[in-house]
Amino acid sequence: MQVEQEQKSAFYNDGAIKVEGMLNDEVLAKCRTCCDWSIDHPSRHAGKIFEGTRDEHYNDIAHPKALDVYEPMLRSAPFVDFLTALWDSDHIWFLSEEIFVKEGGKVGRSPWHQDTSYTPFFGEHLANCWISFESLPQANSLEIVRCSHHGTRYDGSSYNDPNDPTKPMWNIPELPRLPDIEAERQADPNAWDVIAWSSEPGDVIICHSGVLHGGAPLDLHCPVRQTLVLRFFGDDTTYRALPSVRPDYFHDVRKENDPRLQDGDPYRAPEFLQLR
Repeated sequence: MQVEQEQKSAFYNDGAIKVEGMLNDEVLAKCRTCCDWSIDHPSRHAGKIFEGTRDEHYNDIAHPKALDVYEPMLRSAPFVDFLTALWDSDHIWFLSEEIFVKEGGKVGRSPWHQDTSYTPFFGEHLANCWISFESLPQANSLEIVRCSHHGTRYDGSSYNDPNDPTKPMWNIPELPRLPDIEAERQADPNAWDVIAWSSEPGDVIICHSGVLHGGAPLDLHCPVRQTLVLRFFGDDTTYRALPSVRPDYFHDVRKENDPRLQDGDPYRAPEFLQLR
């Protein structure tokens, strides 16, 4: 699949692009099969975020047996060729899959966050491929703060207080608390430079893992959103250990630290599937 220079520039500068029709019907069906498998086979991390509230939704990430199911799809889908060209990277690795299921037409937005607050790496070659199986209006799609992957790295959201989406998970001086982006947007709709797109099945929104991003809420026009996120990294990815304090989070992400690596080392590990 051809990558335009405009797409390269937009991904580098803005941190996100939409690729229309990236997945044909056959590949989209394979993605759907993988997503269904993940829903039917929850990992130990699976659960309901904000359980018992109107914002309750299902999430799961990085099932240890997912590669057995996902690898054939990953090798036949266009992700690797596209990212290789997008980044000019000689190598591509698959990091993990993540599943989001929002239903009922009234679920609120997912908290704003940066994935790089939860993971021990950084660099230019990081991508989340965000795939929805429903037609999404722009108001119900993924939202991204433009250029935020080149800005401040904030603390993560604890995801355990529906009344405070900025509640910090690390709570250390080195990582500033997340801004209350929604409160600031309500006071001034132009307070943040937010980009989003409507999408149809087969479209893929690709964002850098370090951008501030969050899923917009559901409503009567978009009552269900099932999303598969595929995460990849390339040559320009470097190790950066997570803080040593225990995070206020539903699982201890410090386990992602790799004692074989020092800060600044190329981020490589045999457990990640190398696709090129």
